[in-house]
Amino acid sequence: MKIYLWIFIFTLASNLSYANYLDRDDVQEFIDFMHIEHGFSKEYISRTLSQAKRQQKIIDLMNNPSEKVTTWDDYKKRVSLIRIRSGNRFIKTYKKWFIKAEEQYGIPREVIAAVIGLETNYGGYKGNTRVIDALTTAAFDYPRRRNFFKTQLEEFFLLIREENFNPLQIRGSYAGAMGFAQFMPDNYRRLAVDFDGDGKKDILNNPADAIGSVANFLSSTKGNKRGWKKDGFIAIEANSKKNKKIIKSSFKLKPYKNLDIKAKDKSDFNDEYIQISLFPNDDSKDEFWIGDKNLYAITRYNPSSKYAMTVFLLSKEIANIGK
Repeated sequence: MKIYLWIFIFTLASNLSYANYLDRDDVQEFIDFMHIEHGFSKEYISRTLSQAKRQQKIIDLMNNPSEKVTTWDDYKKRVSLIRIRSGNRFIKTYKKWFIKAEEQYGIPREVIAAVIGLETNYGGYKGNTRVIDALTTAAFDYPRRRNFFKTQLEEFFLLIREENFNPLQIRGSYAGAMGFAQFMPDNYRRLAVDFDGDGKKDILNNPADAIGSVANFLSSTKGNKRGWKKDGFIAIEANSKKNKKIIKSSFKLKPYKNLDIKAKDKSDFNDEYIQISLFPNDDSKDEFWIGDKNLYAITRYNPSSKYAMTVFLLSKEIANIGK
């Protein structure tokens, strides 16, 4: 008897914990906004948000993201033999779509595969958090980035209407990123493509669409001086006589010619702007890299220079094992 009573009380408390979103003024303002701005029925938005569950773990993870404590050595360990071999198999399995992506967008197949490999292990793990829970929690209970996540929640509702998705069934990362390529809702709507022509932009379950969408994302700054440059290099290890404390890791494109640095392979760089990055290692053998605009393009996918360099290193190994 006590067991059944406990189950009933627990279930009731759980339901109240997330039904309370509808009792909040800021949530009601959001519902009104979606109705006025985008023509959603208030009943539909209310019914969906009433089933969103506040997840404290999401707030905890956002307050302590793993990227802040992940070292360059930790990142390099992700370039494992199994991930390299899996990337090679992934390219072979979907060769048709990788060829099409290269021809249409100018992005090397191994770079596309490396992004998907790092994001979800080639679709092996896409996240297990309900996206509606992640975005609702962050939009209304994470003040630090409230505006960003309210926009993402807005974009999510627009996405599910456009693609006829069930908002309660989509799962992804704790931040609300989805699918093979882990796109946030705004990028899903703006940059995902129907690559196989079946009438759907499905990067949740369709590898072909994911491959095309990653390529489209990386090439989306074409015409911009910081966009992807076809056949350009990504990064080359270098030496510098300057004090490493002076040359800090940076996402900004700095004039290469004014810096006392030399590429280890003695390549001649003609570009006026080069990204400069210093990577401290745990063993104190720091690495210094110079990267072209293509490295910057990867940081647009994830604004971490360590992430971008890991994509680059993984792509090199995938290309080498495929020869």
